[in-house]
Amino acid sequence: MYIRAYTGFGDPQPAPPADTPLLKKAAPFLVMSRIGPFAVDKPALMGQSTQPALTPQLKQEVARVADFVRARLETAQPIGVVRLVGHTDSSGTEQHNLGLGNRRAEAVQDELRVKLRDVLHRVLIEIEPSPGKSKPIGDNRTTKGQAANRRVDVYVAPPIPPAAPWPKGKIYDWTVRDPDRGGIWDQFRFKRGMPDPLGGKTVRQFLMDLCEGKFKRDTCKTMVDKAISAGCKGVGAFLGQIGATITDAQQEEIQRQCRAAADKSL
Repeated sequence: MYIRAYTGFGDPQPAPPADTPLLKKAAPFLVMSRIGPFAVDKPALMGQSTQPALTPQLKQEVARVADFVRARLETAQPIGVVRLVGHTDSSGTEQHNLGLGNRRAEAVQDELRVKLRDVLHRVLIEIEPSPGKSKPIGDNRTTKGQAANRRVDVYVAPPIPPAAPWPKGKIYDWTVRDPDRGGIWDQFRFKRGMPDPLGGKTVRQFLMDLCEGKFKRDTCKTMVDKAISAGCKGVGAFLGQIGATITDAQQEEIQRQCRAAADKSL
């Protein structure tokens, strides 16, 4: 896959080489313009990371891009996506240059949004991660080459196709299903951020359910009341008395509610 670059707004697209395979297609995003050169990053010398200010010349180049995008909106081939990629020269560290390239693209994005503010509902302006100094177009050994590399490449593409219309009369069930309910993971549900191990019940309700599997309801009510009135130790003794087997997560939740008994009625 290759990238075709325009040298100006009115230039025709270059034809692919004669030996290009027929199945090889051009990239959907084309370099429409290159905005630059940006000034040498002075804040880098001070250890700062501020967004580069656009000079009048750079603002004029951004305005030309905006005018071109606006002029294409009502044509048979409108521009619906503008993608910005910031670049740097070879000075500075790799990490700094990656951030600097992104900040240059952000400065162009902000200016483009101002110029196209009334049509932003039709044009998406986004930033691609900067490659920093790794994709030069000039010789970094010369001043002229470094200046050419301090740039923001502008790529364009057609509008994003609209989503398919919502089917008439069709009702969707958006309920989130839990594939693990009733499976081997049930004992770990609380630790995995799922509903609490007691199933939304209070400690009293949970203990009553355990007890009623072995004793009558009236007997269980008396036993549970005594256990809860005795606090956490009483609850622990009650579980041992009825021979109940509970998971670690359920034990932890019962202890948590016991500790919070002063603020929460059981």
